[in-house]
Amino acid sequence: MKTKYYDFSEIISEADLDDIITAYKRGEVIAFPTETVYGLGADINNDEAILKIYKAKNRPSDNPLIAHIGSIDQLEGLVKVVPEKAKLLIDAFWPGPLTIIFNKNNNISNVATAGLPSIGIRMPDHPVIESILVKGDLVLVAPSANISGSPSPTTMKHVSNDLDGLIYGIIDGGNCEEGIESTIIDLTSEVPTILRPGTITKEDIEEAIGKIEFDESLIGTAVVIAKAPGMKYKHYAPEAKVYIIDNCNNIELILLEINKEKMNIKKCALICFDENNINYDTIGTPNKFSLGSQSDLKYAIRNLYRILRDCDILGIENIFIEGYKEVGLGFSYMNRLRKAANGNFLKEK
Repeated sequence: MKTKYYDFSEIISEADLDDIITAYKRGEVIAFPTETVYGLGADINNDEAILKIYKAKNRPSDNPLIAHIGSIDQLEGLVKVVPEKAKLLIDAFWPGPLTIIFNKNNNISNVATAGLPSIGIRMPDHPVIESILVKGDLVLVAPSANISGSPSPTTMKHVSNDLDGLIYGIIDGGNCEEGIESTIIDLTSEVPTILRPGTITKEDIEEAIGKIEFDESLIGTAVVIAKAPGMKYKHYAPEAKVYIIDNCNNIELILLEINKEKMNIKKCALICFDENNINYDTIGTPNKFSLGSQSDLKYAIRNLYRILRDCDILGIENIFIEGYKEVGLGFSYMNRLRKAANGNFLKEK
């Protein structure tokens, strides 16, 4: 398949917009930009199109997709009821990087929701996808536009590297502002529960609706049923083995691991915050990447997936990356690192 490219990085072409909407409605799969990461979209009413997403990504069929809407009016056809707390969250955070889990209407495809009685919905905050959803009166279900398990794409080039030739089209809408996937909160449970942390934090949400919880899977318990993307499977991982640095002052531990595993230092990468950069000079790897300052974690999060993908391009085999305290945005940052490293912390036994 020859993939069609649309360049909306500077202006939105009305002719191309019409072409994209028509393609979605006839069952094509097209990657689109959002403020979080690039998504791979299909019409929620077309099971054959949705199955193309799973095939292109090599995505497990029990991993549900998120519905993207352009208007609050579209909620009525998707959910049984909009709880009062959902209305508060919508007022506070939509459009934006928050996905809300509702009980779905019976007419919603089981293919899109992996057979679950619930559906995750969000309203993205990006002019390109907003134009498509509103003008086409479309609801698109979409995961991230990458091969399953790899770091999510935050640029058109990332999408192209993974999916060129596998999908109908890719829309270039520039670099993603947030850099990680949306926060997901489940409102179908007795207590509102975060299933996936993002740049809208637990503290942000509690300001709007009061006390909420983290899902047990985020604090160590294995997932049996994935109610949302990113819960059950290894995610966000580069080709390299990833080690999370628990203590930036214990450089000796890194050197011991390099020697023990007989690592090629030229195939190792070090990813750290600016404040600690000098600490790692003795390691000797030519591949050092900056996350920015510890005082601006949002910047680090925005660039995390890009750096992991750059490591893949360089053929890096082992990555050592600094952790962060698990509070606020730090919890979201560490969630992605834990998934990328498969829980592999480099710390003293």
